[in-house]
Amino acid sequence: MRLNFSFTLQRLAVALALSAALLPAHAVPVMDIRAEDMLPMAAELKKSLNLNANQQILWQQTETKTRNLLRERQTRRERLQAATLAGVQGANVELRDLAKAVDEETTASALEEKLLREWWLTVNDALNETQRQAVVQLVAEQLQRVPDSGAHNGAMPHKQEGGEQHRGGRKGGMGGMGGSIGGPGGASISLPGG
Repeated sequence: MRLNFSFTLQRLAVALALSAALLPAHAVPVMDIRAEDMLPMAAELKKSLNLNANQQILWQQTETKTRNLLRERQTRRERLQAATLAGVQGANVELRDLAKAVDEETTASALEEKLLREWWLTVNDALNETQRQAVVQLVAEQLQRVPDSGAHNGAMPHKQEGGEQHRGGRKGGMGGMGGSIGGPGGASISLPGG
């Protein structure tokens, strides 16, 4: 009887694997496309657009401003992470106070995202029709691509120092108390035990 159960379990596992393979792939939601993910593609796109001298200057200025903004955001988020960690390790922790800093970061990030869009739309305005179509094609490809299975909400996984990926879970274990505050487009912090 045990052999029959094992065989049935194997058949079920194969059926589930096949059905998962046949499910339609989901594209990256537009709200999950991040500047950090698109910027590495900018160099290749820039080459393919054959920019004139004025367009190249505008592109370079915008790319520099974008990199600076993203670097400042990363630094700010690292400070927030450190301050939050220090806060939860103290006595009489009030999570609402910690969440306030996360809310402030989320608001700042939303304003930055709007600014980034405006900067790059200004570059787009300077392009000719053929160049604009190439940009539209890149955006369409990004919206249609299937995220890696390890990515969260279509976003590329973040690597922390040491090359390890951290998603808030315990290594080698299941669950436990804790969780995270934040989400796509905003600041995400992991609370202890999450």
